[in-house]
Amino acid sequence: MKQETAEENALVSFYNERITEPSTSDEAYGYWLFALGLVASVVGVVFFMYSGAYPRPPASDGGTYWLLREIGGVFVGVGFPLLLGGVAIRFPLRQLATRIVGVGVVLCLAAVLWFVVVYPAGGWPVATGHTGVIGLYTVGLAVIGLASIVVPMLSRAETETESERVAREQIEAERSQLEAEKAELERKTSELEADLETAREARDEAAAETEAAEAELAALRQSQARFEIYQDKGGGHRWRLRHRNGNIIGTSGEAYASRQKCQQGMHSVMRNALGAAVMTIEPEDAETDTEEPQPIELESQAEFELYEDNAGEYRWRLVHDNGNIIADSGEGYASKSNGKRAMDSVRKHAETADYLRIDPTGFEIYRDAAGEWRWRLVHQNGQILADSGQGYASRQKARQGVDSVRDNAGEADIEEQ
Repeated sequence: MKQETAEENALVSFYNERITEPSTSDEAYGYWLFALGLVASVVGVVFFMYSGAYPRPPASDGGTYWLLREIGGVFVGVGFPLLLGGVAIRFPLRQLATRIVGVGVVLCLAAVLWFVVVYPAGGWPVATGHTGVIGLYTVGLAVIGLASIVVPMLSRAETETESERVAREQIEAERSQLEAEKAELERKTSELEADLETAREARDEAAAETEAAEAELAALRQSQARFEIYQDKGGGHRWRLRHRNGNIIGTSGEAYASRQKCQQGMHSVMRNALGAAVMTIEPEDAETDTEEPQPIELESQAEFELYEDNAGEYRWRLVHDNGNIIADSGEGYASKSNGKRAMDSVRKHAETADYLRIDPTGFEIYRDAAGEWRWRLVHQNGQILADSGQGYASRQKARQGVDSVRDNAGEADIEEQ
């Protein structure tokens, strides 16, 4: 039955405060039913014994004797099943057993009511008693006893089955929870795998971009021009920057006393040309050029100057912060735009350009417009004395061609036709 708190019932509350805390409300009700049955039984016995103080008249005449005995029989008849029922209800029985105990108590009360109707002059045999009343009362007591003893024994298997059912439901609930946790774990694992795959793809893309950037940087650093160091007719050392098409796009502008000084000047151009600012020097009577060149914001200790010489041609020169001219165009250009393009070409190729030692000639290996590698033999005066005549698939093949010319040209026979 439903467990009741102390506030829900006065009997349960009194039992909880005065005796002990009941596990269920049936425990408290059974106690009070037992106490009521005990009191009724004692009162009935007292009335029955007190009736002996009066003379016994015939049953048909009635009298105090028979009245006291009837009252005593009613109290005892009501008290005994209440006493047994209270004990049974206090047991932790199943709901079915409790209900059967109630049926037994009702049967006993019905028998007591029947006793009141027939006792003493309504057909109550004094010697043997009324068979129907006694039989009904006995059946009620038997029902109470069977409900208290036999029903729990018969429902033992059912109780175990119920326990197994509860255990099974608990196991199924735990299994469902484990399956839900497993599904959640699989979902998170899938998400982590997807994130890992995304990270791998991002890594591969970053690696590809890095490789492409390195290739682009390598391509930018692969200059299309080469520095040449040579000795002029006056015995001074000079350098010039020659494009792979053979054009000279820059010279030292002055001779150096030694090759070392010449190399130092050339390296100064390589360091300062790319980041040098551009300054255009106009004649006093020339119109101002509306197109202002934008300086490249790189650290440099020199700047380019574009000016018009006395012959009306445009030239450029690279002037160090100390005032020294460390490079000039070496030739004049018919227009200012051509002079600017030549200057920009130096700025573009000077930093990464290799240099060729010419004493008085030197082999130059370069890459042509078709992407093939070639070599040419250059004199210090700028003339091309010989070239490969064909392209090579790699720089190494071109070097092998140069080595073959070096090994065989000096001792080769001359055949005249």
